[in-house]
Amino acid sequence: MRLVAKKRVGLLSLVGALLLVLLVPSLAFAHEKRVVGKYTFVVGFLNEPAYAGQLNSIDLTICEGSECKYEVKDGSRVVSNPINDAQKSLKVEVSTADSAPLPIEIAPRYAQPGKYSSYFNPSKVGAYTFHIFGSLASDPIEEKFTSGPNTFGEAQPLKAYPADTMMANMHSQINEAKESASTATTFGIVGIVVGILGLGLGALALIRKPKAVSVRTENRQPAEVSRG
Repeated sequence: MRLVAKKRVGLLSLVGALLLVLLVPSLAFAHEKRVVGKYTFVVGFLNEPAYAGQLNSIDLTICEGSECKYEVKDGSRVVSNPINDAQKSLKVEVSTADSAPLPIEIAPRYAQPGKYSSYFNPSKVGAYTFHIFGSLASDPIEEKFTSGPNTFGEAQPLKAYPADTMMANMHSQINEAKESASTATTFGIVGIVVGILGLGLGALALIRKPKAVSVRTENRQPAEVSRG
């Protein structure tokens, strides 16, 4: 009975390992695979789908040859033809839309030969480009990997659940305050203009007012007639 149980455990382990190896293409479906000279690059986001405003990382795998090969060691799937220490001679930049490129320093992933990561916060929704440049051995490397329908997923908007009514109300109040301030400013400007016009008209009226003419009345006493 013990022998049968051991055989079953061994068979199940073998089946599990085979399934893990067979699942490799589906596990990397959202990454772009590209043969670059003597090497194979597999690039994408480490956490997929990627969401704007959430911490993420480049997921970079570099293999020797035209294909990444895998094997199972200690129950884990690892690359059997990795390129190690690539962080010493390769540099990576990430960019999106019209934003200036951000240099990100790649580092080897623990117990994952040939795999590298570098964390950053993709703050905008849309396509991102990873620019990988430098050299491997004596081979120059200059490649750009851009997210899209045929490569790897773009950064998506983060869905809030349940809806944050407090933030929605705050935005509504801010917009109302802006509209009220704009209206008050408009009325204030109109009042100032009307006041200036009133002062101008008053001054004009004073200037055009006719001056009063003073009439001097001379009281003449009748001359005395000398009587003879």
